[in-house]
Amino acid sequence: MKRATFSTILCLVASIAFAQTINVNLSEKPVTNGFADLGKLSYGKKVITIDDSTYPNPIEKRKAFTKAISARASTTIILSGDIDLSDGAITDDDHSYFDKFEENTGKRQHEDFMYKIESNKTILGKENARIKFGGLDFSTGKNLIIRNVTFWDAHGSTEYSTKVKSESKASADALVIWDKKSAVPSDIWIDHCTFTDGKCEDLQRNFNHDGSIDICGAKNMTISFCEFTNHDKVLLVGSSEKFSEQKERQVTLHHNYFHHVTQRLPRSRGTQMHIYNNVYDDIGVENNGGYMFGPGTGSQYIVENNYLGTHLEAIVSYFDKTSGNGSTFSHFFQSGNSQEITEKDVKWDKTENAIKFSQHFVSSKDDMPWKIGYKYEMTSYNEAYEKVMNEGVGANATLNIEK
Repeated sequence: MKRATFSTILCLVASIAFAQTINVNLSEKPVTNGFADLGKLSYGKKVITIDDSTYPNPIEKRKAFTKAISARASTTIILSGDIDLSDGAITDDDHSYFDKFEENTGKRQHEDFMYKIESNKTILGKENARIKFGGLDFSTGKNLIIRNVTFWDAHGSTEYSTKVKSESKASADALVIWDKKSAVPSDIWIDHCTFTDGKCEDLQRNFNHDGSIDICGAKNMTISFCEFTNHDKVLLVGSSEKFSEQKERQVTLHHNYFHHVTQRLPRSRGTQMHIYNNVYDDIGVENNGGYMFGPGTGSQYIVENNYLGTHLEAIVSYFDKTSGNGSTFSHFFQSGNSQEITEKDVKWDKTENAIKFSQHFVSSKDDMPWKIGYKYEMTSYNEAYEKVMNEGVGANATLNIEK
């Protein structure tokens, strides 16, 4: 096991102790320092507030929230306090709602709590905004912004009882970006959010959770200053081998903090993935060693100036099965990270053993897999580490909102 320069405990304390103040002007175009800057990103025009004083009944508050996100109007939702998507069916201490299966078939009795988001929606969290015990689904839409919100324990169950089908897995996601009928969602910014399984430990095998964020398709998407913790399968980009067109999944990850997680940071197929100035630490647990990066078919990575800290197993798990002269053959450009990724840091898929490390991995800027078309402010990995740990990531920011 490789040890980080700084201890995980100090990292966690630092992220909690320092909160950032963010000024939001709803009339200005957001700047994300990532792919989303190439789209038509804007805050919602109609501004509404959903809080406990307006909606003291938690079920009525949930209904107001899910009605607002599913409406056609361009809307900014200023959210504070909890939104319990389960309407009280589960709690931190009682998940038994999802322990029930049909006696004959073993199929689960209760589906996940998932709610659809329409286009042109902004969710801005204030005063500990938290969406818990379920997830949100953004399908074929455009223009989504979520800032300063905690996604807490998007709980579910395996599709079938593991007594009947031992390999059955959960499908509950905190946030799904899903393309249907070839309509690819676009112009998406997830910023200063926290994704966690809360008080539930599900790290060795996903009995109750699937992804923190699952992306089937997303043009012009930025994920920035988010915290991902206490979760197994964190970030999936492209859910099967049929997702091979890179320009349908254009994602930037910057200044995110991945810690006490195991894998898929990200796992991908068919993507232009720009990963810079992130902090990775405490990756993997006993019996689930995990990995940081999981490029598969058609994955074109640019990985720059990241802090690669403590990890139990591999930094990269490689899944690409295509040949070296194929159009979907993947490439991994690396530069300026806290350590150079060499062949000993890579775990290969079984069908990949015959392909040489040097065919995938490049360090010359002349060989970068595509040209970055947006402006971004990148620092050294040391400076990025200090920024992430001392200025704070996740949903601890104070938002000053100017309407």
